Amino acid sequence: MTRRALPALFLAAGAKAASPKKQAAALEAIKKADRDFCEATKARGLDGWMSFFAGDATAFPAGKPFISGREKLREFYAGMFATPEFSLTWEPVKADMAASADLGYTIGVAEVKYRGKDGLMVQRPTKYLTVWKKQAGGSWKVAADLGN
Repeated sequence: MTRRALPALFLAAGAKAASPKKQAAALEAIKKADRDFCEATKARGLDGWMSFFAGDATAFPAGKPFISGREKLREFYAGMFATPEFSLTWEPVKADMAASADLGYTIGVAEVKYRGKDGLMVQRPTKYLTVWKKQAGGSWKVAADLGN
């Protein structure tokens, strides 16, 4: 997705604009959801990670086709979480919201740690983009996740 395509996506999604107060509250809610997502992942590993994905979420693995749907995502991410001493932590540094206040994104920095095949600990800084979609019950779920 190009830099120009993301704003267009949010403009199209925001056909009916929410009030500025509602939009500001929704923006704070996705930042909180992103932080809660990280805490759940630290506490419960793969189960915590998957608890934040929408049923039709999509991931963008490097060099592979898109992966969509919670079951296929769980299958894909299981290997990552099975890596010895694997941990993933992150913090959002930017967020934005569609005018409709039901679709938004967070951008942030992350750190991946794991024990390599040589037995040494590996620490890798990374960045991410997570697209959030408001669910019928009012909670926020990950619609798309991309890390590098």
